[in-house]
Amino acid sequence: MPLSAKQLKEAMQQVLSFARALEPKAQVFVALDSANQAHVRFSRNEVTTSGEVDQGHLAVTVMLGQRAATSTSNQTDAASMKALVERTVRLARLAPEDPELMPVLGAEKVTTNEAAFDSAIERLDAKGRAEIIREALGPGRERQLATAGFFATWSGLIGKASSAGLLHVHPATATQFSVTARTASGTGSGRGQFHGRRLTGLEPRAVAERACATAKASEGPRRLDPGRYTVVLEPAASASLAQALLDSMDRRAADEGRSFFAGKSGPLFSELVSLSSDPRNPRTPMLPFDGEGRALSAQAWVTKGAVSGLATSRYWAKKSGTQPVGGHGGFELAGGSVDRAALIAGVKRGVLISRFWYTNWVEAQNLLLTGLTRDGTFLIENGEIAGPVNNFRFNQSVAEAFAKCDALSKDVEAAHDAETVTPALRTHEFLLASVSEAV
Repeated sequence: MPLSAKQLKEAMQQVLSFARALEPKAQVFVALDSANQAHVRFSRNEVTTSGEVDQGHLAVTVMLGQRAATSTSNQTDAASMKALVERTVRLARLAPEDPELMPVLGAEKVTTNEAAFDSAIERLDAKGRAEIIREALGPGRERQLATAGFFATWSGLIGKASSAGLLHVHPATATQFSVTARTASGTGSGRGQFHGRRLTGLEPRAVAERACATAKASEGPRRLDPGRYTVVLEPAASASLAQALLDSMDRRAADEGRSFFAGKSGPLFSELVSLSSDPRNPRTPMLPFDGEGRALSAQAWVTKGAVSGLATSRYWAKKSGTQPVGGHGGFELAGGSVDRAALIAGVKRGVLISRFWYTNWVEAQNLLLTGLTRDGTFLIENGEIAGPVNNFRFNQSVAEAFAKCDALSKDVEAAHDAETVTPALRTHEFLLASVSEAV
């Protein structure tokens, strides 16, 4: 069984006690998670694997002056935790000095974010998971499509503690569900997904039907030459661009001239673009503290196209005379004012992209990103879907994509993870650099 809140606190305090006995002057930080994790995987319209495990992850950091070491374990009995502390102390004594090492945090006041936990996920058993999969398998079997997917849940406690008085224990849950459908010809593919911290809103059959409908619609694609196109990005694709943008927004890199944002001011993107992180946003329920245990508040990153904030570590905040910023994990790219259909209706000739398979930086300083389209790529002509086309590798500046954005859908979707929501997005002169034979 996962640890209770009381047991989690006692375990972290015991770790601090062991460290205090060995090195009274050491600073110590403890991170301990304890949870139940379960999954069901299916392929070719039938379940292939399932599992459930109670797991724990303990990380201990010991600081001796500017020397520090971290060790991890999955054992929380007294003997194992004591041995872990002893090993970490030995390593800290041998570690080189780190001039950027920051002291552990003391007591931080946080308010429990009730939206981050769902008792329905905690109660869900193997029978309940099987019923969800049963619903999801129906559309593929009925349409004679091959479906595959993954359903996972996580329910437990996340704890942080320090020798300076920090102590957080917060409950959290999460679920992810995805279905990919393929046609018998092997030329059509579609995907549906659901991410959330709650089961509310999960409709397994609807997710599978969306994947199947896209697979059928994308079968037998025509060839479309590479080039620059107006594109409509579904939320799963726009989330990849927004995540890449946020990942690049670092104050230190900007201050040191290593970033796209170095020396820039004023609006950099379309005034339609606003990006923010807020633990209290019900659409993006996050933990109220970051990985160091620092309390988090709402943070705007981009407001109507202008940069509102850059992530700032505690070290760089001290060096630059600013405040630490970031560590939220999730974000919301604010929706616009039109329906998704209107995004397509406004395109004379362009491409609808369902999602990207992966993305990697080509030139991070210029925000040049590459990746592949996947699971449904369609030609748009005269405001209508004209039919499926081949997939592409894209090479595109994220900054230019957001600068040339002229419409966002009203609705937003958690197509990336439980803490992130994005709308569909339309932008122009998007470089689909080469044809990909992947389906």
